This record gives sequence, C-alpha cells and structure tokens, in this order.
Amino acid sequence: MTAQVYVNQIVKKVKCSRKKREEIRRQLLADMEAEIEQGVPLDVVMIRMGEPIAIAEEFNQNLPQQERRQYQRGRIKKAAAVIAVCLAALAFAVYWFLPVGVKFGSSGQFQQAAVEEQAKKVIHMINTGDYEALQAATDVRAQKILTKEVIEDAKRQAGTDWGEFREFGKCYFAEQKLRGSSQAVVQFNASYENIAVTYTLFFNPDLKLSGFYIK
Repeated sequence: MTAQVYVNQIVKKVKCSRKKREEIRRQLLADMEAEIEQGVPLDVVMIRMGEPIAIAEEFNQNLPQQERRQYQRGRIKKAAAVIAVCLAALAFAVYWFLPVGVKFGSSGQFQQAAVEEQAKKVIHMINTGDYEALQAATDVRAQKILTKEVIEDAKRQAGTDWGEFREFGKCYFAEQKLRGSSQAVVQFNASYENIAVTYTLFFNPDLKLSGFYIK
C-alpha cells in the first residue's frame, strides 16, 4: 500500500468540508514523508499511525461544529443533485417508453381519410375472419401478438353472439408518441345485430396495424 492510498482511506472517512479534507490530506502526507526521509520504512510509519478508520474517527471527534455542519450541507446538496438527476432520467423514461397523446395530424405523418379507410378495412377483415389478410396488414413487430387466437378471444370477451355487422357509428382520431415514433389512433363505434362494440386501432406511419382492443 502506498502512502497516498493509506491517506485516502483515512480522508474519505472524515466528515468535514472538502477544503478541510484536503488540508488533512496534505498534513498526513507531509508527516509521513518526514518520517520516511528520516529512514523509517513506510510500513512501520503506517503501523505507528494505526488503522485508517480509527484515525478518521479521531479526526471526526475533534472537528469543529462548523465543519460538521458544512459536511451535512454538502451531503444534502449531493443527495439533492442525485435526486434531480434521477427525476430527469425518470421523466425521460416516461416520455420515451410510455405513450404520450397528441393532437391528430400534429406529426404530419397521417391523413384522416386514409387512416379511416384503413381502419374500416381492418374491421372488415375481423368481421369476415380473413386473418391472412389481417396479418399482411399488421406491423411485423405485432404479427406474433395479433394472432387469430388473440383476436377471437378479444371478440369473445365483448360478447359471444354478435350477429351480422350493420354499420359504423362515430369515429374519433388522435395520435400518440411511443419511443419517439408516432402512431395514429382511431376509435370506431360499430353496430351488429346483437351488440354494439367500440374498436380502438393503432397504426404506424405505413398504416400497418400495430395494436387494437375491443370493448
């Protein structure tokens, strides 16, 4: 162990201001160098001085009250800085990984008529059970999720006997940003012989289906 390492182990345990800590560091190194110059081996010097934690505790017991207060203020400031960084990171993560709703058309990537037409086509595929065409109209990353089994199960959750499709009702549009990418969100009310359901469909900028749910 070098004298520098030994002194560092002491100083990092002393609860005082940075200025005072550097003063102690210089003092200890100077004392050790003086003994070494007189021919005392370094390991003997360290044995005479004692364990770093014991030396640090002795310094702590003899520190002025002002130094202790400065140390506490420094810890509070450091903790506040860490919290600020964590909050900033959390805010970025929320922005990046959670969907953020924005006004439809704000991204400039979607046309309402095109989104509406594509949404009606997707609903027609669901109505007719044309899952092969639906897979082709689905984003590659969502194809393994939006399978026939998943969609049929979602339909059963809404009702077991829908009857024939009748007509579309009101339609609502929005956009959302997820991980920096924009998605169009379209919500359709649809009437069937025995039930009325609401579709919420998500499309990427290529108008490929990236998600949906039925209620």
